[in-house]
Amino acid sequence: MQQTNTRLGKRLGFTPVNDAGFLKLPPVDSAEADDEEAQKARLDQASYEVPAWEWAPIASSGTPSAPPSRFIDGSLHSRTVGVVRVAGTLRPLVLAVVGAVELRLHGRKLERPADGQRTDCVLCLAANQMGTELTLELDQAVAERGIRLIARESDVETHDFEMIRRRAWDFAKGEMEELERRLLLRDASTPALADGLLERRLVTIESQRQPAIGMVKQVLRHYLPAPFTSMLYDLRPGDRTPAFLLQTKNAQLVSWYLRLGEGELMGPGQGLVRLSVPLEYFERRFPTPRARTAELSALSNFLRQIRCRELSYGRAAVSLEPIVRAEEQLHALLPPIEQRAAALRRLLAN
Repeated sequence: MQQTNTRLGKRLGFTPVNDAGFLKLPPVDSAEADDEEAQKARLDQASYEVPAWEWAPIASSGTPSAPPSRFIDGSLHSRTVGVVRVAGTLRPLVLAVVGAVELRLHGRKLERPADGQRTDCVLCLAANQMGTELTLELDQAVAERGIRLIARESDVETHDFEMIRRRAWDFAKGEMEELERRLLLRDASTPALADGLLERRLVTIESQRQPAIGMVKQVLRHYLPAPFTSMLYDLRPGDRTPAFLLQTKNAQLVSWYLRLGEGELMGPGQGLVRLSVPLEYFERRFPTPRARTAELSALSNFLRQIRCRELSYGRAAVSLEPIVRAEEQLHALLPPIEQRAAALRRLLAN
């Protein structure tokens, strides 16, 4: 077997590397913000909740009738472990450990269900012109080390190494989102909040009827008209914007901004999150405009109550306590990436 592996590494032209010297791959939160533009999200109707000419901050208040009791978060840690040469071009091998976890809120207690976690270790590669036989051989070899190969065609220019490396990382992010999606969809009746873009977690028509909230911590505001964008900076802690309709690739959403965090030295753009719920679910559950307005304000108020208050946590101003706890648990659950990276380099380089 060792002889076969050596031939595989040679035929791939494998060279072990590390991430030093490469452009830094984005944190998942930044990638979520980038995806807002990539999804070509557009403002569909600014006057959904109130007429556009009456837009003004709305104070959060009340108790929601359908607050989220499930909180779902995903995580991704990656390493560029090597470079191979395929059809005369260099291709990066991006190793990633990905995971998702669900915590349930019972009163003031957070609990993880027995089946409330998913983890995986994947090796991601742009497989353009690689050939089926070589791909299958690599797949079998890495599987024996507890690693799953994700070899897909890339639609970027195959000679642009950094773009291909980002695309390989995107493959890993897609696997993380799939783990989150499985957790989210396994209970379609209990309201849930997913950390990130909701439209990437709910991609089917049926899932648009699910009681789910998406929360984006790094927001792009390019699809709001300039006067509305300026109003965001005037929101006080606990204030929200009127809701608007957002049309994305996968869904039509009711979306709004909330000043979640607070602090004496907080800048105008800090503490803002964008929240979304599927339009189909929201209007089925709350059929009148008055009920919708009351629920949006009450949901915002509920999220303010469970926000993260640990000032030592770097993203406290835009984080919820259940999501922070989920993140902590995920770090302990993820496979050890350095051990897997070392094993993979030995496999292909020895």
